[in-house]
Amino acid sequence: MKKVMAALLALFIVVLPATGYAAAASFALNLSAKEVLRGGEITFSGTAEDDVVLKIIRPNQTTFYMDVIEPAEGTYSSTITIPETQEFAPWGVYKVVASSGSSSVNKTFSVVEKLGEGGTNPDPGNGGGTTPPATTIPADAGDSTGSVIKPELGKDGYIFGSGTLASAISSAQGSVTVELPAATGDAGSSLNFPAETLKTLKDKNLDLIIISGNSTLRFPAGSLATSDTSANAQIRIVVNTLLTNDAKSVIDKALQANKDYASTGVVISATIQSVNGSNVTEIHNLDKPAEVTLKLTPDQAKQIGSDLAGVYYVNGTKLEYVGGKLKGDTFTFKTNHFSTYTILEYNKTFADLSGKWAWAAEAVKALSAKHIVTGVDEQHYAPSRNITRAEFATMIMRTVDWTEKASVEAGTNPFKDVPAGQYYTDAVTRAAKLGIVNGYGGAFRPNDPITREEAVVALMRAAKYFELTSSGKGASAFTDAKQISAWAKDAVEKAWAAGLIEGDGKLFHPKQAVTRAEVAVMLNRLLP
Repeated sequence: MKKVMAALLALFIVVLPATGYAAAASFALNLSAKEVLRGGEITFSGTAEDDVVLKIIRPNQTTFYMDVIEPAEGTYSSTITIPETQEFAPWGVYKVVASSGSSSVNKTFSVVEKLGEGGTNPDPGNGGGTTPPATTIPADAGDSTGSVIKPELGKDGYIFGSGTLASAISSAQGSVTVELPAATGDAGSSLNFPAETLKTLKDKNLDLIIISGNSTLRFPAGSLATSDTSANAQIRIVVNTLLTNDAKSVIDKALQANKDYASTGVVISATIQSVNGSNVTEIHNLDKPAEVTLKLTPDQAKQIGSDLAGVYYVNGTKLEYVGGKLKGDTFTFKTNHFSTYTILEYNKTFADLSGKWAWAAEAVKALSAKHIVTGVDEQHYAPSRNITRAEFATMIMRTVDWTEKASVEAGTNPFKDVPAGQYYTDAVTRAAKLGIVNGYGGAFRPNDPITREEAVVALMRAAKYFELTSSGKGASAFTDAKQISAWAKDAVEKAWAAGLIEGDGKLFHPKQAVTRAEVAVMLNRLLP
């Protein structure tokens, strides 16, 4: 039976069904139209096993309609007539919320002045507005279920509109997710949405998550920005994880100049554009880093060594290390800009890490792959060389930075003997701000060799950024324990218990300078 909406809506009372219904196994909601005229009809139908609560919200966020529909043989249907008055049916986008048991589906439709043109609303304040040009994305494009948007396929790619976003935002907690069909990542299909969406998400402090095949891009609230938020402006994002001939050619060219690298065949490229008609502006830089997650195939996960693999930005023939972490079959990294990225293995060997120094070779190799340590030249690491306090601070901050758990600006330099512009200035200043290193009477003594006890104290101060477990070895039994300074004793015991240090079996040698080989082993033991 048709339900005619009129002034009686204000008195419409609905008794909600009792709670405790089981979720419908195949609950779905279909709309007979995406646009409807005043005085016209629209039908809501679908499949359900339990009673369906149907609620419609006007553009001004007031309740337009509510009903409880009892399914018959697993299907339900309800047809309503749109009132002919502006008071009860303002032009604009209406949100439809249908729930059955514990399942809920959101969709939208528009009440318009003329079908196919989006409609107008001459009465400001009642929802709607001036009809946008035909080049804009319809407000009801795409569907939403909870905070998840499933875009629809338009003529230039996948699209979702502002009304669909509004529906998703109403259920969002921290983020809105856009799910593209699985094949779009390989195909490099575009996602298009109104540019004003970016401001809406920023104002609501919501992240935008885009899932495309085996890749996920998470843009923090406010990370994407464009100066053009006019009605016609759109954001276009294209993600491609297919190793095309062009991508392979670019990577191969870079590898020719970097012989220690090997390709894994895993690649991701992304372009972000602001589009307004024929005007296209590339958005290269983000205001906050985006997080990218790549799910590897079983074969890729088996072949990629977690100790040697990292994400690199392919910049012409240069390879710029980005970082990234492999956990199970998932590789995650962060970036402030988008272009072509690939996972490479960096297998660096040094001629002087053999014989009596072979015990440090694997640690140096693993840290080299993370670009935490480097050789003194292409062929030599110099494992026996003592390390300075400046060098140690630089290495330990690279290790901490790799965790991405300590974001701190350098701030004011607290040391009178750490001049600006040195390779270690930023690392020393940030390490001091984090409480990892300190000085002596306002001096850091950057060129002094760092002693074993000084290194272990800094190591344990940095340990809070890592997940350490007890080695189960009990208390240390160094025969030279009395030589350890009082301020270092606790750190030495904790480092021993965590398996970060071993000494030479009997002695700790607290006042002895640390070698480059020893530092590499210490730092590598910090890492998971």
